[in-house]
Amino acid sequence: MYDFLSRGAEYGSDVLIPQIRQTTAGDVGNFLLGKNSKAQHQITKELGSIFGKKGLRFAASKPAQAVLRFVPGLSAGLVALDAADVVAGDESLGNRIMDGAGMLVGGGVGLVTGGPMGMLVGAGTGKQASDGLQYLFGDKKTPEQRRMEEALAMLQGGRY
Repeated sequence: MYDFLSRGAEYGSDVLIPQIRQTTAGDVGNFLLGKNSKAQHQITKELGSIFGKKGLRFAASKPAQAVLRFVPGLSAGLVALDAADVVAGDESLGNRIMDGAGMLVGGGVGLVTGGPMGMLVGAGTGKQASDGLQYLFGDKKTPEQRRMEEALAMLQGGRY
């Protein structure tokens, strides 16, 4: 499963679609549980490219490999929580659309550049970037604060 997605944009739909159809639930489970050796090798290699030789040596050590096995599953879980926040959160529709678009763009860029692991990281990063922009350029009030202000205004008889 991981091999055909690790090169993303190099594949056209004539190659990619049949390979996706051949992917089984077991392949997905092995990826998420850290049992896919190609995925684990890719994570180790990426850490080495980011942190250099010492980072690669550390990432290849037995203790680090044991911890890195949990990375795909944890990433998928965090993206699922981000998606649940978009769907069931109490933010405005515009906020939800912006968060969803951020996840979509980030996941797409991540898929093309880093395969399934890149897609998970990209989607989470896109959601966080969207939330950060909304905080920086928004009114900086949570939905609870808005409701409290509305309730206070009603208690004061509209004299706000």
